[in-house]
This record gives sequence, C-alpha cells and structure tokens, in this order.
Amino acid sequence: MSAAPDIVGIGVCTVDHLVTVPRMPHRNENMRALNYKRQPGGLASCSLVAAARLGAKTRIISRIGDDALGEYIRQDLQREGVDVSLLLEEAGSESHVSLILVDEKSGDRSIITRPPTGASISPTEIKREHLTGARVLFVDNITATSMLLATWARESDIKVVLDPALPYADIKPLLALVNVPIVPEPWARAWLPDAAPEEVARRLFDAGAEIAVVTLGERGAAVCWGQGLRRFPAWPVDVVDTTGAGDAYHGAFMYALLQGWEVPRMAQFASAVGSLNCRAMGGRSALPSRAEVDQFMRQTRIGHDGVS
Repeated sequence: MSAAPDIVGIGVCTVDHLVTVPRMPHRNENMRALNYKRQPGGLASCSLVAAARLGAKTRIISRIGDDALGEYIRQDLQREGVDVSLLLEEAGSESHVSLILVDEKSGDRSIITRPPTGASISPTEIKREHLTGARVLFVDNITATSMLLATWARESDIKVVLDPALPYADIKPLLALVNVPIVPEPWARAWLPDAAPEEVARRLFDAGAEIAVVTLGERGAAVCWGQGLRRFPAWPVDVVDTTGAGDAYHGAFMYALLQGWEVPRMAQFASAVGSLNCRAMGGRSALPSRAEVDQFMRQTRIGHDGVS
C-alpha cells in the first residue's frame, strides 16, 4: 500500500460511453450521434480524481470485474495518481457500464446504467488501518462497509463527506455519521418536495451536519453552516457537457476541507471547479489543476466575496 492518503473514497467505478445527440431521441427513432467518447466514471472515482488533480493524495475502495473494462478503470486511476491498492478485482464478473446521452445544445445528459455483476465490498475486506493518515472519507451509498468506515472515521476525527446515490429514507442511518452532506437538487426535491434548497440545507445542518450543501447545477449551490446560510452562484463557462460536474464539486470541496479554508471560500472554489469541468465532453476531460482554478477565479468576476 502506498503512502497515507488525504482522502479515502468508497463507491462504484464505472466506464462511461458518452454520445452527443442533437436532442434526446424519441421512441423507436434512429438517430446519428454527433460525438462519442469512452471514459471512466462513477461518483467516488470522479470525485477522487478531481481532488487528485488539485493536489490531494487519494485512495479508492471499490470492486471491479476481471474484464477489459476493469483493467481500463484501474489503469486510468493509476494514471491520475489515485491509490488503487484497495481496488479489488472479482474473477468472472463484469464491471459497471453507463451509456450517457448528452444534449448538444444544453449539455444536459440522460444516463442508462448496467450495474456491475460482482459482489459489494464486504466489511471483512477492509481494516481500520486503511484510513490511517486520512482526513476525509467520501461515501456515496449505504452498505455495511460504508457504515463501518464512516463509524471508524468519526471515531478518528476524519470528516465524512456524502454524495447520496439513494433517497433520504434509505440513506438516513448513514447521514447520522456524515459531517458534510453535499446533495443534488433532485435528491433534495424528492425528500422535501415543497422546500427551497436553502431550507433543505438548513434541515441537514440542523440534523447534525457541520456544513450542508444542496447543489443546483447552473444556479449554483445553497450552503448552510454555523455562521450562515447562503446561495453561491455558479461560475460562467461555455457548457459542453454537465457530466461529472457534481463529482468535480465534491472533489474540490474535499480538497478545500483539507486546506482549512472558511466555508465561503470552500463553496466558491468548489463551484468554480464544477463549472470548469463542464467545458469538455466526459466527467473527467476538463478537470482542472489548482493553478488553473486560481487563475480562472482571479480572471472571472461574478460577485463572489473574497475571491483570491
């Protein structure tokens, strides 16, 4: 196992097949794709790569198949500098695959998923020492293993960051162990249909979160913490594809946590990284370095406080 990570993440790794279309197809329609790209994806995977590009040391805990796609996932994570010592391979299983249709005009996307055929990571396959040295744990689902890791993290004063892949009712037990829930607007709306994003963030904060975030795509994010409740706008970019924007936001927010910044600076930084990731097709193609983000934030003024 390599040097101690700053961030450990547990979640599914995917291979994304992305096609750009002039519009979303109708039933029984034969449509010609405008573009095609294959790229690794997944909530945990992309969030960790985003943080690694910014300069954090990251480790992933996940399962892949022993197929060609699994090897593609492994090689790409290694190339990005992510520790894959706990990327476990299951013989005879197939890796997770997603087909993503990207609307040419808006950059919005629709996702079709074929889940992996292998078993989930078992609690017997992890050890407390796998978190040694880490300061942040990323989780995207509730399993016996993610609950155990989150419990260990809280006992060791490691911040737990959540990007929920399941509805509130399913993931509620895990939320009790989460320091920083960062949830997308559709998740928030499904939980509290009549509540404004700020109210959802407040509810998550009141339930025990240190910082609670509701991401709103091109409308920015609502953030609640001990010193305030604010809406932070998105940064203006020419959008090509919104795939992975939320993952980029999570990765950047975790990186910002490591820096010990004030919450407004964390939110502004994460928003900038999420916006920058929309400049190219795929969830990782446009992930920026720290230097790129700093330059972008200096040159782009949209009324953020304390941009530097």
